[in-house]
Amino acid sequence: MEKVLVLDVDETLLNIEPLSFLKIFKENYQSYEGKLMFDKYYLSPRPNLTEFIEKAKKNFKLIAFSVVSREITIKKLKAIGILDSFFKIYGKEDLENGKKSIKKIANDLNIPQNSIVAVDDIPEHFLEHDKVIKIEPWFIGDSKKDSSLLNIFKNLEVESKVFS
Repeated sequence: MEKVLVLDVDETLLNIEPLSFLKIFKENYQSYEGKLMFDKYYLSPRPNLTEFIEKAKKNFKLIAFSVVSREITIKKLKAIGILDSFFKIYGKEDLENGKKSIKKIANDLNIPQNSIVAVDDIPEHFLEHDKVIKIEPWFIGDSKKDSSLLNIFKNLEVESKVFS
């Protein structure tokens, strides 16, 4: 059975903040890996993101899902160099009643819902929040040693019920 891992983008895989905010509240923001976007935002990948994506791609088809537009989501993923890792990108255009939906993804891909699991810092953003692994949100200024993404693999192995 093909397994699909749906990954929330903002505060799960990366963080983007207005420069005006960072210059006041997070003066060390430039010490975080990242880049300027749209001339007024700083985009930074969560620590261990590349390692997580490489490991996840070995076992799952990856889908990115964001509550912002698909176009902006694609630009963010491309800017941090991971766009090509994703099989499909969903954005706010794909929300159902204002929420992300595993059922919609399953229908789009013509696969059973139980072959899909999601990771999000706010599981309630999904209609099927019981199928979502919660991850702590990450922001520029948080620990550069954050290993929450890599710890997700423990949840995927331990919680085999996710795929039952």
